This record gives sequence, structure tokens and C-alpha cells, in this order.
Amino acid sequence: MKKPNNRGFTLIELLVVITIIAILASLAVPAFNSVQRQGNQMKGVSNCKQVVVSMKQFATRYNSQYPDSVPNPYTGGTAMNANDAFRFMIQEQVVTDERIFGCPAGYNPDSNIGTPPNYGMALGNNENHWALTQGLTDTSAGNVPLVYENVAALSWPPQWNANVAGQIRPGRTWPGGQVIIGRNDGGAEVVDLNGKIGMVTVKQMAGGMDLFTQATPGQVQQVLNAQVSGGPSSGSTPGVMDPNNPLGGQLGSPLGGPLGSPLGGGLGAPLPGQAPGGAPLGAPLPGAAPSPLGN
Repeated sequence: MKKPNNRGFTLIELLVVITIIAILASLAVPAFNSVQRQGNQMKGVSNCKQVVVSMKQFATRYNSQYPDSVPNPYTGGTAMNANDAFRFMIQEQVVTDERIFGCPAGYNPDSNIGTPPNYGMALGNNENHWALTQGLTDTSAGNVPLVYENVAALSWPPQWNANVAGQIRPGRTWPGGQVIIGRNDGGAEVVDLNGKIGMVTVKQMAGGMDLFTQATPGQVQQVLNAQVSGGPSSGSTPGVMDPNNPLGGQLGSPLGGPLGSPLGGGLGAPLPGQAPGGAPLGAPLPGAAPSPLGN
């Protein structure tokens, strides 16, 4: 009668199995991250399109003007940042859900818009992900970028900070050097930038033009940025960069927003060696959420 074979795995066999599992895991994780990023980008593109469509619906009520150009009866003035402009659409009930102004792996609202008629809780600081080009109308060129991810520098074309790619930080890019841009014709897409580190912008086309400058030849446009902690304020002179701030703050930029902004903001420019808002360069912003995409 044969005795049962109770021989277990040898140490070498166990090591081989563990090695194979590790190799398979190393192959699967990048693929999973790529699929996750693409899914997040698709959601971001969808939100961007909804914002553009909402702006066009607003324009039908105001002689083709977008909300950044129309005096807001609840504040008595025009928008000082993108949050102000988008909040006007909620006050006009063109938009009833502020979540379209968020973006996966970016800034997102909390769905609390407050009470009518002014909806004062809508799109507070860090509740809007999108910047916009100021002063355009529904009749402007269809290919001009209208709504895009919040920027790190208010130049024309705008600039983003690829050093914080994938993080929930002002002016960040997606890993791989990409941002989402929505055009005045209602289209939106993921656009490749001209680099994957440092301050980056859209790639140049033949003849030295790019997605922004070809749509407005010879005209420098203003950018209304999203109101986020530590980000460059809206309304600064395009192209005037603070040489002490490689993250893209404007010379003389307020800490939290333009003077007189209903969302608040301090006076004075960032100190040398500091990011906007006073944080040391490369340090995470206070209260910043960890990135679901990683660095």
C-alpha cells in the first residue's frame, strides 16, 4: 500500500510563485492607473461641455453675452473670477446643480448652493475647477478656447504647472502633460501640452501659433481663473509673471483673490521662494486632498 505524498512546496518554488505574482502585479497597476485616468478625463470632458452649453443658454437671454460680461444684479458688478461668473448662471437658474463645475482628480463643489435668490453658498473657494476666457460672446470664433482647467499663470496662452501633475493643486496638469479645453463651438477634448515638467502650455502649431493664439490673432485675452487656495488671481495683466514665483503667480497678485472679491483675499504679493498663498515651493497646500492619481 502506497503512503500519501504530503510533500509541500519548497522554498525555491514559493519564491518563483511570489516572483511571478509580483511581475503580474507590476504590469497590472500601470494599466489600471491608465484606465482610471482616462475614465476621469472622460468625466471631466463631459463636465466641461456642460459648462459651455450652460454659458450658451445664458447668452440667449443676454444678447449673446456670457455671464462674465453681464452686471450681476445680486452683486452690482461683473464677475471678478470664474466662480463669480458661473454662480451667476445658478442665480439665473440656467444651472441647478453645481457639480458640473467640478472635475475628477480636481476641485469639486459640495452640492450646497444655498437658498434663492442669491444662492450664496454656490461655488465657494475651491468649489470650481474651471477657468474661462473673459469677454467672449456666443458669436466669437467657434475655435477659441472658452472653458479650461484652472491655470497656474494668467498669460495668453495660459500656463499650467506640470510639476504637480495629478495632484489637487492650483494649475495642475494630468499625468503625461495634458489638460481639458472646451471651445466656443461647444466641443471639448483632452489636449497635449508642450512638456511634462515645469510651467507648460499648449503645443505650437505650424507658423508659431497655438490653440489659443490662432483663434484670436494679435489679441491678448484676459483669463478669469477659478478661485482656489493658493492659485493666481483673475484679472492680472496677461504675461506679467512674478520672477520669484516659478509656480506662476502674477506680479502683485493678491493671496486669495482680487481685492473686493466676495470670496475674500489678502493684500500683497507672494514672498520670494513662496508659492501663491505663502506656502513654501513644493509643499502641499493646507487642507489639500491627496491625489487619487499619484504624482
